[in-house]
Amino acid sequence: MSKIKNGIVKINRELEKRKLRKNLKDTNFSIISNNCWGSFTYQKYGIEYKSPTVGLYILGHDFVKLCADWETYFKCELEFIPWEKASYHYALINEEPYPVAKLDDIEIYFMHYKSEKEASDKWYRRVKRINSKHMIFKLSQREGCSKEDIEHFLELPLQHKVCFSYDEVSGAINIPELKGFSGDEMEIINRYFDDLEILNE
Repeated sequence: MSKIKNGIVKINRELEKRKLRKNLKDTNFSIISNNCWGSFTYQKYGIEYKSPTVGLYILGHDFVKLCADWETYFKCELEFIPWEKASYHYALINEEPYPVAKLDDIEIYFMHYKSEKEASDKWYRRVKRINSKHMIFKLSQREGCSKEDIEHFLELPLQHKVCFSYDEVSGAINIPELKGFSGDEMEIINRYFDDLEILNE
């Protein structure tokens, strides 16, 4: 009986994703996100990951640099570093180690990957899937992201971008609950923002 119930649940989930996909004008888009928002958005609509920035996070100042020159950065090779050498290690001392890599002068924190090989294989595979003609850049004020990082991100000449912040910054969507928040931010963001606004922009 449990297998039958699980099968029904799976079918219903797929039907719901198919229903949601009908609201999209295009499904071939690349979400460049500083954390897992992109991953959960692809999962919500049942779309293949078309971005390397899934299952990981990037510190605010590094993410702004990545977005400012993404074409160059996505051509760089990952260089994995010891967990203790990561610049954000001071905030992670109570967490189980996971792969951290340098991409030129920025750091990538592969929090949902079990090994450097898995992180590397999936990163390079998904870099090849990037659709440079339809890119969406998204930044949340978390993981060391300052008000200045938000301001610099909003100044970037990116065609499709969205920003969520607990600091009040003109051009950003203000979400006070993000301050000190940890975990999946999707539920909070969905109270303030309909992702179709940026996906169908």
